Amino acid sequence: MELQELTDLLSDPKKLVDKITELAPEIPEEALNFEPELHKVVTDLTYRPDRKVDVATGDKEEDGSPKYRSETKPVHRIPSATQKLIIDWSVDLALSAGVGIDCTPREGFATDEIMLAMVKKTLEDNKFDYLAQEIERLKQRYLTVLLVWYSVPAEDGYWFDITGKTNNKFKMRCTILSPEDGDIIIPIRDQYKDMIGAARKYKVKVGEKDVEKMDLFLSDKYITFIQGETGWAIETSTPITYGKANFILDEQKRTEWADVSSKITRVEEIDSDTADENQTSAFPILVATGNIVAASGGGTSNTRKTFQMDGDKADLKYVESKGGQESASNERKNIRTDIFIETATPDLKFEDISGDLPGVTIEMMLLPSTNKARRKQQGSIGIFHQRNLNFLKSAMAIINTDVKPSLGLVMKPKFKIELPRNLTEEYNRVVELVSAGLMSVRTAIQTLGFVDDIDAEIAAIESEVAKRASLAPAPQPIPVV
Repeated sequence: MELQELTDLLSDPKKLVDKITELAPEIPEEALNFEPELHKVVTDLTYRPDRKVDVATGDKEEDGSPKYRSETKPVHRIPSATQKLIIDWSVDLALSAGVGIDCTPREGFATDEIMLAMVKKTLEDNKFDYLAQEIERLKQRYLTVLLVWYSVPAEDGYWFDITGKTNNKFKMRCTILSPEDGDIIIPIRDQYKDMIGAARKYKVKVGEKDVEKMDLFLSDKYITFIQGETGWAIETSTPITYGKANFILDEQKRTEWADVSSKITRVEEIDSDTADENQTSAFPILVATGNIVAASGGGTSNTRKTFQMDGDKADLKYVESKGGQESASNERKNIRTDIFIETATPDLKFEDISGDLPGVTIEMMLLPSTNKARRKQQGSIGIFHQRNLNFLKSAMAIINTDVKPSLGLVMKPKFKIELPRNLTEEYNRVVELVSAGLMSVRTAIQTLGFVDDIDAEIAAIESEVAKRASLAPAPQPIPVV
């Protein structure tokens, strides 16, 4: 849709809403059925039907044969939470260390420091490190998430520590809109795939009635449409004064587990079939050939059962399934390995990580996963957070017009990947470098990261060294012989 077409349709809400609705992306069914209890193996009774079995009644037919009745026995339905595991690892490695800001205030621009401090305070007060993980988690599941910023009145003195003024009356808040809450998020692009707007369709409860609405976000305003008895109409129209659209879209084309979806389904099928098989034949079946004349033992005592057989050809043996379960087990193992390899998801077990692993071993074990996290940081995650910083600079310049000269200040998102650390190995290496004179005490403390106030720690170390020196006995003169 072109911007001119969108603008022209504002006078015809029904046509506009219908046109925008046609652009709505399809939400994958697997995203809607994400929870294990909603998986196909549990809910689709045609895919995994219950078993029909014949059960002996204890009565006999007219010809003397045993009489049976038909019963329905439920089969095992064992889902997997592998999709959650894939997303959790992906999000945690990419964002659990938080999102910093790479920014160097410029010489001659006194307001750069203020602009940077205002942006940081806004992100911190909105707990954006946590929101960033939630946004990424929703995106990897539903493919499309919308972050919307809006202004609210600020408390008295909210900005005083940064600006030194009390006349800045507003602050920024944000909200996440996603299909998880029943919203339909619709990106609106022109022929060059540039974003010209975004829409959110949703329902609200008014009394006992569900009322359908649509919010349309544009660069200069956002409009709420409501469907009434006479059709769609504009409910409210609010101007946007930030100089930029107040929404940031985050999206990807496929769910995080899409490449291995069929393999996850197969694992669930194998697990369910194996449970059914174990229910039936996990314990050996005793088969008798010929007649059993008498049996004794067993019961509740620990005595062994004995059987008296009639005739030389009478036999008694256990029947166990062979080969089939081992083949299923191998298939499951191979599929699970493929799932983790193809999604670059760590498959760590306790026996793999027990012991004091060297740091390089930890890095190599997680290398595919950390490479995937870096690709995301340099791709969709980085783009989203860059757009977020660009918007916040514009918003800060509206809240505090004094910082308008700093709109050109370069701010970039800064990411870090935190891996498990071998602290003993790191400590020993730092101590060796300090002892060899190749690293200062200050750098050593900073490298280990055990304390926040490095200067105070150095002063404490020097004080302790001086105290030990004062308590040491004075050297005695060497006697002359």
